[in-house]
Formats: sequence, structure tokens, C-alpha cells
Amino acid sequence: MAHEIHYPILAKLGLSESEVLLYELLLESGRSKARDLIEPSGLGRGNVYNVLTQLQTKGLVLPIDGKQTLYEAVDPSSLQKLIDQQMNRMRQTEAEFKEALGQMTSTFNLSTGRPAIQIFEGIEGFEKALNDSLTASTEILTYFDPDAVVGDIAEVNRRYVKKRRERNISKRIILPDNKAAHDYLAQMGGSHTDVVLAKNFSSGFKTATEIYDNKVVFLTLDQEKIISVILEDSNIARLQREQFEYMWKKENQAAIRDVSSSTSGSIAK
Repeated sequence: MAHEIHYPILAKLGLSESEVLLYELLLESGRSKARDLIEPSGLGRGNVYNVLTQLQTKGLVLPIDGKQTLYEAVDPSSLQKLIDQQMNRMRQTEAEFKEALGQMTSTFNLSTGRPAIQIFEGIEGFEKALNDSLTASTEILTYFDPDAVVGDIAEVNRRYVKKRRERNISKRIILPDNKAAHDYLAQMGGSHTDVVLAKNFSSGFKTATEIYDNKVVFLTLDQEKIISVILEDSNIARLQREQFEYMWKKENQAAIRDVSSSTSGSIAK
């Protein structure tokens, strides 16, 4: 009569039915020859050897070399590592799911016409939300508070800028015309980046806004509570883009007037 399974938990730990059978038999009988496990397990000779090899690979059975090889079950406490492996796989699966969720949500909402919203917290969420624009098929429009780009946020931004330039993604930025903005430009200004300094644009709002494709991303730059939101909706993105373009055009015209006035004044002198 084939051995009955006494510990169903072993199957939940990822062992096959044959593996459970042989592990339990070895647990109960101690060191045994492979041939002595054939009858009580109900498995064929070849299967017994194959399953014992599988259990050895998982670290649950030890072969004892001698005139004839004997097999011994390891201490049941070793089964904890199977749980650890399952938990690691689940964590990896969760990470991969989170990576894919944004795109799946976007696809779903595009097909149903619903606006999509993703919310992230902390510096890791900030970097994930910021890096979403690296998939942009259009130029990125941005305004942010340069005074708040410090510490971990500044480090994340440096990595982001490098990746953006490597991918030849263009960006236009509106910044308050202050020392922090000039310092930022000295460090980060360069290829694929156009900047306008707005004289009447007050700083201190500790926020960044990015507009691209059909998305608007709001990023808080408060070190104590970082929250990032990706909002995907064509109408909202269009409104934000129009507001940006209005401000961009207005500040460019003001800059031209300032240059003209300065030039006129020099000639008059």
C-alpha cells in the first residue's frame, strides 16, 4: 500500500506529490536505500531516483556515500528556505507587476476613455514618476522650483537629466528668475534643453510640473513628504500645455523687450 501524505503543508511549500512522498518516507524511516523507497512510495524505480535527485537539488535530502548510497532527509527546519524563496519570488513578481501596471493602466484607460491616475510616495516613487517622461514621444514642458532641488531630489534629477539627453528627448523649462535658477542652469544647462527665466514667477512652491504626450505629472519637492502624481488625460494635458505655451511666449516677449530697451539705451548714450 502506497504511503499516505501526512503533511500537506509540504505541497504548499512547492514540493510535488512525489517529492512529498519520498521526503516523508525518509523523515519517518531515517537513512534508506533508494530501492527500499520504491514499494512504500508506489513510484517506479526510475522515478524514485529522479525525485531523490530533485530533493537533493532543493537541499532537502542528503546522499550518504558508502558501499551502497543511502539517502537521509535533512532537518525539517531547513524547509524555511522554501518559504524564503517563495517570498523572494513574490517580491520580484510584485516589483515587475508595479513596473507593468502603469502601462497596462494607460492602455486600459485609453481604450475606455477614462483618465488614469497613478500616485507614488517617497524618493523612489519620485524617481519612478520622473522617469516616466523618458518614454515621451513629444517634447517635455516643465516648470519647477529650483530652490527645492536639493539633496536626494537633486541626485535623482542628475540621473534623470543624463538619461534624457542620452535618449535625445527635448525639454523646455520655465524657472523663476533667481539665484537658484542661475545656479541650476550652470550645472544642468546644455543639450536638448531650452530655458526661460520668468521675472515675476515666485519661487517657494516646492513643486514641479511636467507635461508630455497626454500626461501631466505633479511632483512635490518637499523633502519631508514627497508625493508624485501621474495624471493621463488628453483634455487636462492640453489645458496645461496651453497654459505653459502662454507663459513661455509672454516671458520670451518680455525678454526681447528688455534686450531692445537695453540696446536703445546704449545707443542713446
